[in-house]
Amino acid sequence: MQKKIVAGVLALSAVASGSSFAAPISTLLGSTTTPQVQMGPEWFSRFDASLITSTQFNQLKTSPSVNLGLYATSDTVKITYVGTGASRDSNLFLASAGGALNTTTFWNPIYASGGTNNLGTYNPVNAANELFETRAGCTYPTAKAGNTCLASQVGKSREITGLSTGTQLVFGLQTIPLVYDGINLPNVEYFFTGPGTNNDDPKGWNDDAVHAHVFALDASANKFLVGFEDTWLGRGSKSDRDFNDMVFIFEGVAVDNPEPVDHPVPAPSTAALVALGLGLMGWRQRKQPR
Repeated sequence: MQKKIVAGVLALSAVASGSSFAAPISTLLGSTTTPQVQMGPEWFSRFDASLITSTQFNQLKTSPSVNLGLYATSDTVKITYVGTGASRDSNLFLASAGGALNTTTFWNPIYASGGTNNLGTYNPVNAANELFETRAGCTYPTAKAGNTCLASQVGKSREITGLSTGTQLVFGLQTIPLVYDGINLPNVEYFFTGPGTNNDDPKGWNDDAVHAHVFALDASANKFLVGFEDTWLGRGSKSDRDFNDMVFIFEGVAVDNPEPVDHPVPAPSTAALVALGLGLMGWRQRKQPR
């Protein structure tokens, strides 16, 4: 059983089941937030404090996962970049609109290019699907030099238009290598919203784990915080699993989550019932007046 956190009834029959299609994405809207504040222990973090509280930031760690995906509730979905707590740069992009993510189709060109780090040969993120560069204008080395820079896209928004109610949306995070000042993150990696199977691939390069958590800001208005974990979560992972490395506000979406699993009390066995009955009979006999 599954339930939807959504105002009204979402027509699942409207969800496209075919291949993904290109959805128009607006230019960046709004202006860079200033000042930007630190949240959590990372001195290099950059957040818009008007969009997220410290309580919400911390709750992303234990919030439900975006396990079954995001669905449009109108023809337009608005995404606002709240901030980053990660040292490395990354790109949020629209990986699929109109159907489930086809991991084979996504990964085959990367295999053919020789690996994830060969972005000069093949890069799945481009002007047509990119939404935000998370540390644009304030990379870790730049922040290290004085810690005064601003992440230029924090506080800005984009709109995805031309959608139908119920359109399934899958978002990807492309992480950029960072080997600097004791940080050793040498590879481009890709992590997606949706179930862990979205983070699996035919050659087993990815970790088959959920990488996005959701916090309802106003479920009745279809407004949610979505936070990403930007590092490998497979065997040997040293991730803090805080799911607030990159945080965004999604408006105009429904979020699927599994319903809590009920754990009914097991029915007592026949032998146990007989023993209980005999015990009660003996107790009643002892209570009879003599």
